[in-house]
Amino acid sequence: MNYEVLSVVFLFAVVALGFWRKCNIGILAVGFSLIIGKIGGMSNSQILGGFDAKLFITLVGVTFLFGIAQSNGTLELIAKRAVGLAGNRTYLVPVILFLVTGLLSAIGPGNIPVGALMTVVAVTIAVEMGENPLLFALAAKVAANGFTITPLAPAGVLTMSLAETAGYTNIIMPVMLNVMLWAVIMMIGFSIHYKIYRIKPGAVAVGGAISEKKPVTRDQWITIIGMCVMVYLIMFRRLDVGLTSFFVAAVLVLLGVAKEKQALAKIPWGTLLLICGVGVLMNVVIEMGGIDLISEALLAIMTPATAAPIIAFISSILSFFSSTTGVVIPTMVPTIGTIVDSLGTGSAGFINLTSVMISSSLSSAFSPASTGGGLILAAYMAASNSENKEQEQQKLFGRLFMIAIACVIANIILSAVGVYGIIK
Repeated sequence: MNYEVLSVVFLFAVVALGFWRKCNIGILAVGFSLIIGKIGGMSNSQILGGFDAKLFITLVGVTFLFGIAQSNGTLELIAKRAVGLAGNRTYLVPVILFLVTGLLSAIGPGNIPVGALMTVVAVTIAVEMGENPLLFALAAKVAANGFTITPLAPAGVLTMSLAETAGYTNIIMPVMLNVMLWAVIMMIGFSIHYKIYRIKPGAVAVGGAISEKKPVTRDQWITIIGMCVMVYLIMFRRLDVGLTSFFVAAVLVLLGVAKEKQALAKIPWGTLLLICGVGVLMNVVIEMGGIDLISEALLAIMTPATAAPIIAFISSILSFFSSTTGVVIPTMVPTIGTIVDSLGTGSAGFINLTSVMISSSLSSAFSPASTGGGLILAAYMAASNSENKEQEQQKLFGRLFMIAIACVIANIILSAVGVYGIIK
């Protein structure tokens, strides 16, 4: 029996079934790992070997810590105070949203929780100012996505882990900078298209969500200090991300800065299960030779010049129907190692193709069929006071879909001309 082909069929069947039945792909992945693993003659311990305990601890620790910061209003406070700095220079509001969202995404929570929080904040601010909510929402979402590949954020931790398994170390910083470059380019494009310079002056002074200045509470001050301590210990003392996050979170819980149950409820358990569950299945597919088969198929249509745009296209298509962090990254990164080895482009080639793959899959996240686009759509409909909500929803759905396609095309072009090869 051709186990390589069978493992790949199972992999894509799990993704297709999850999308069709709207199930968590992680649950399906673990369940089907038993079937395909036993067909391939793997033991129970070999099948379970794909569960990355360190990754799980990191994801839970970081998201729990920032669940505390979200439940006691610290993250929202930081966002609104930062936006208030714009004063009468209202054209700076989307830029500030971009920078604040990027910072929050980079230091730990990652694109999913920060994207959810800041998209709502951005749309609320836009509606209150009477401005186009799409520019504000896209500024927040592109920053949440583009600044999520860091040594502190879940997607960055996952990328590092997979890269090291493929034999590539010390690649996270150049990949991070390349993906951030994508975010900056997209933000410039959105700002030009939506004419950021035409935002009405003085609108930020309108009362309500923007100008409301509630005092910083004791709990919020302690939480801010805790977040700073976490970043210091990880970045400068080189402590483990997951363990450090749990330590700081434990201290905050003991100090009573937030209700533990509320913070636990903020952890995206579905996403964690998705990431770790797909990891189990991917390990089975790798052991059975499925990844080598996918890599060989891609190599058959690639040259060193066409590798980047082909990776960009495939990653985009996958992301339209699945999660970037949960499916695209764990599926594509293992293939990149084999492709780079065959093309002979070395570490620089791995950095380039990984950056292209991540940027391309994040470009698709603006689709209303994905989590990112869905958040923008839901946030706008919740904040809008229009009487024709159904009509507006259909119009926004179409716009978001076209934006996602435009971003994918732009990313393919950028990868083809070598933009993501600048930072190595």
